[in-house]
Amino acid sequence: MQWMALGNMWFALIIPAIIVLYLLKRKVEDRVVPSTLLWQRTLQNWEAVRPWEKLRRNLLLLLQLLIACFLLLALLRPAVPTDGISTDHTVLVVDTSGSMLAKEGEETRIDRAIQAAQGLVEQLGSGQTMTLIEAGREPNVLFSKSEDKQELTQALQKLTAFPGAADTTAALSLAGAIAANEPGSGVVWIGDGSGDHKVESGGVSAFSGSFRFMQIGRTRENAAIGVFVTQPADKGMEGLLRIDHYGSQSSRGQVTIYDGDSKLLDTGSFSMEAGGSYTVSFSSLPASPVYRAVIEPEQDGLAEDNEMWSVPFAAGKGKAVLLSPEGNRFLHQVLQTVGRLEVETLQQMSQQQTEARDLWVFDGMVPDKLPDGNILLIAPDRKTEWLPYAGVKELDQQPKAVSDDDALLNYVDWGEVHVASSAELGEMPGLKALVRSGETDLVRAGIIDGRRIVIIGFDLHASDLPLRPAFPILMQNVVTWLSPTQSAPIGSAHPGELLSIPLTPGVSERLLTSPNGLRKPITGEGTNWAMQVPDQLGLYRLDETLDTGQQSRYFTVQMSESESDITPKMQRMGTDSQAGRSEGGEKAASTVGTKELTYWLAALALLVLFVEWRVYQRGY
Repeated sequence: MQWMALGNMWFALIIPAIIVLYLLKRKVEDRVVPSTLLWQRTLQNWEAVRPWEKLRRNLLLLLQLLIACFLLLALLRPAVPTDGISTDHTVLVVDTSGSMLAKEGEETRIDRAIQAAQGLVEQLGSGQTMTLIEAGREPNVLFSKSEDKQELTQALQKLTAFPGAADTTAALSLAGAIAANEPGSGVVWIGDGSGDHKVESGGVSAFSGSFRFMQIGRTRENAAIGVFVTQPADKGMEGLLRIDHYGSQSSRGQVTIYDGDSKLLDTGSFSMEAGGSYTVSFSSLPASPVYRAVIEPEQDGLAEDNEMWSVPFAAGKGKAVLLSPEGNRFLHQVLQTVGRLEVETLQQMSQQQTEARDLWVFDGMVPDKLPDGNILLIAPDRKTEWLPYAGVKELDQQPKAVSDDDALLNYVDWGEVHVASSAELGEMPGLKALVRSGETDLVRAGIIDGRRIVIIGFDLHASDLPLRPAFPILMQNVVTWLSPTQSAPIGSAHPGELLSIPLTPGVSERLLTSPNGLRKPITGEGTNWAMQVPDQLGLYRLDETLDTGQQSRYFTVQMSESESDITPKMQRMGTDSQAGRSEGGEKAASTVGTKELTYWLAALALLVLFVEWRVYQRGY
């Protein structure tokens, strides 16, 4: 038996309170009698000093104590095991995260979860309804309060697991909110307990009704590739591979390295203790734009994390233009020093000059329109359609960073920097202030029309910033951020994430090729494109067509490390309810539920109350 509301135990104080009332002396009325001879014993009792009397056998007291006990039990909400679904409305949540792709015999966990859910659907009785929720990247309500077993079964058969992490907190919050708004509701969760477990510490506490967890899966053994990186070396390419083991037994197997054309390059073996890691390095690999590592463990429950791609990166040269009508020796020198840029210096920008550049640096001038490329604007002097210039303001306060955590301000010390005046700018959606002097923004950064833009509002000659160590550090951070295609690779991502892909300026056509060979045109403008990472794991290629030819860049989509830990875990909802547990999908379908006895106990309390009223009327 389970107790669903032990927090109501304080109501037990009513039992001693009733007893105390019967211990107190009765109040009497004064009446005139002919003689007190027969009343001597009663008078002795009334004249006692104590305010209470000896507890006597009283049928009314016993009945009232029985009523209080029944009410207390009803408030504690006891529940007994029952077969099948016992609630009028069931909120069924099915976990479809990456760990549900793990193998259990010849089936996957998601297959067993679907079978368990179909068993619950078949047990729906007359008048019982079900709400079906898919606990994926975001919780998805497939059906709400449906009585149709056929449509519920069809929806379950269409469920598939995706190689990413489920938002467990959001799914439980949604299920709890739906159940809390529908009297007679209960929540059933089918899964392996993976995902975000903040709910165990009270993250979901609004729902205190019946919660039943049907655990799917027993397998614990799984080996996964945690890290695979490659980089240029003196002799060819070198690689580093880390293999993680999440099981409770030792693991061994083979590891193989291929190039982009699936040509075998190297092979080796590995052996790990339970819960350990194994690192292996490869040297003198033949040149290739991409490399693929594959492991074959002897015991492995999840195949999706046995392969990983690596994209070696060698920084290239970017093209930058410095436009400064009066010339700026500080800027020219620092641009030649930081980053990997070929800097062209001009005094003005011709109207016919439309060739794309990776970086445009405007010093003391503002272009009418944003050119094709990222922009560093210093000391703006006029208003345009895209720049809300409002004049120059004299400054009397020290520059201060708005947030020291911003990557553009890493290791930049503004404590010794002084600025005499700066341009005042209006609101610019997409840009945020990085450095301020009082209420005046000195440095802003952000994205406008797909272009990365940094604005330094003051003239470098009107400050001592170029004489401070902070100047080359700031410019290094700024140039690195404004020229990402030369500074860093695209990197890897997990399914469902938002990936920021730097785009090369001046491209006439862009095509994205998926691991399955499907090609998709990219219509993003500017120098940055935000992509919703798809569920398909593997290597993606971005082809960009320039006047000088075609260039290709690569990035990988891989399973999250958290999903590689396939050990089944308990799932709880709030702190008051207890989670049921089963050993696998077949047993989960027949696992008992719970049925509350609250209404029966309340009915018994009313019945005893009626009896107590009749006893009182008869004068017992």
